[in-house]
Amino acid sequence: MSASTTIKRAFTDFSKEEAWLNQMSHEGKALVDYRGGRYTFVDDEPGAWQYAIEVLGRTGRAGREYLSFLEETGVETVAVYANRAYLRRRDDGTDFELHSDLESRLEQARRGSVPWMAIPVSQVGVAFTLVLNAFVVDSGASNLARGIVLACATLLVFAAIVEYLVFGRPYRERVRQLERERSIRE
Repeated sequence: MSASTTIKRAFTDFSKEEAWLNQMSHEGKALVDYRGGRYTFVDDEPGAWQYAIEVLGRTGRAGREYLSFLEETGVETVAVYANRAYLRRRDDGTDFELHSDLESRLEQARRGSVPWMAIPVSQVGVAFTLVLNAFVVDSGASNLARGIVLACATLLVFAAIVEYLVFGRPYRERVRQLERERSIRE
């Protein structure tokens, strides 16, 4: 058995993550596990595998059935983490596309954008609740406590803006591009 290598890395764009996994394959590293930013690779023949990441819209039994269907077509599930399936198949010289039609590519892009909408919205909600509590509900709070709450709320809102504008941008652009493509075809 070959020795494994674990690499810690974070991605906010699944297409860049896929490209990196495929580059690692070309360098002779085969992904065998993924958990929370930790990629585990083993040595393998360079370019032996092609990788794809599927943002699962299905949960529970439907998700398992979908992955089982993919396995019947020669696609292996390496790992499932945070509603993403890390998939691979032997490189046969053809493109590894799970979604060849426009509608399913658009749906996949929309699914990828959901966290970059939900997380910032929840952060702004928490910031609003903190400020409301410090200034309205608990009117007896000290100025120091209010200042700390206001600083934390400001940081939450700033982080939400950055997440939405920076991390969510590739998905919004992909959705817009696919919607333009769809309108041209109609």
